[in-house]
Amino acid sequence: MKVLLSICLVLCLALSVNAVRVRTHTKSPTLESLQSSLADDLLRSGLSSGIVLTGWNGMIKFESGLKLKPGEEAAIIDLFKNPKKVFTTGVTVGGVKYKGSKGDKSFIIGKKGATGVIIARTNMFMIISTYNKKMQPDKAVKLVEGITNMLKQTGF
Repeated sequence: MKVLLSICLVLCLALSVNAVRVRTHTKSPTLESLQSSLADDLLRSGLSSGIVLTGWNGMIKFESGLKLKPGEEAAIIDLFKNPKKVFTTGVTVGGVKYKGSKGDKSFIIGKKGATGVIIARTNMFMIISTYNKKMQPDKAVKLVEGITNMLKQTGF
């Protein structure tokens, strides 16, 4: 039964990422339609409890189930300038402070108990996704990484 469940989850993950690829390659998407589509895919996947899409200019483009507090976005942008700092300072998102578990030029990941945050950087914006204790963190990270890599390849 566990094997069957794992296979189903992997297929759902693949379908979600491929759905984004199809939408981005079949016609020229606007940034707004792409962001909305990504947010829908992440939330529908069952691997994200909240999402914020924000531009590097500080403009929040989309929020669902997660709201950044004043100053958090600027702190995250600063963290990407020195990502190893996440291991000593952690990262605060939505008023919750997460202990840093990964920090590099593309991803910052934090955990707090069975919950966590995944922050991915593309050329134009950041994807901030949280997961709760009912979700599978490894699959959530892989989904955000897949979407981020696809966006980078398409210039976003």
